[in-house]
Amino acid sequence: MPPNVTVRPATEDDVAAIRRVAHAAWHATYRDVFDEARIDEMVDEGYARDVLTELIALDEVGLFVATVEDAVVGYASCGMTEAIGVGDLDIYVHPDYWGDGVGTALLERGRQHLADIETTTIRDEVLVANEVGNAFYEKHFDRVGQRTVEFDGIERTVNVYEARV
Repeated sequence: MPPNVTVRPATEDDVAAIRRVAHAAWHATYRDVFDEARIDEMVDEGYARDVLTELIALDEVGLFVATVEDAVVGYASCGMTEAIGVGDLDIYVHPDYWGDGVGTALLERGRQHLADIETTTIRDEVLVANEVGNAFYEKHFDRVGQRTVEFDGIERTVNVYEARV
């Protein structure tokens, strides 16, 4: 990890920066899967200001940002998804910082949050078409299977990953 990466809890002041990172990461990741207008719609829906503000306020949900020289370059959201101690951890990093250890720093902070809320297992699903996401998860998680999900009205295959917290 570069020495200048800092991970901290997100604040309402970070909402615009999280949206910028989401926009850049989704376009770089999914440009061969969805058209640009659809990616913009998905980011606008999933990262609406009120949605992010609500997540920031919830103690059980961890929303963290990674900064380099005070600029937000990545974020992670995590929380328990099942009563039996299974949680998820979603990480997105601005493409200019892929491979620089930002995702790994966010993963470690997310793991800490999930342990704090007594999660024992992280389970995440990544679209097969998301090459960058799959490469990251292959390094840090075990692929435990695949399944088909409906995503944007189309049946798509996702890889299912798990890791112990």
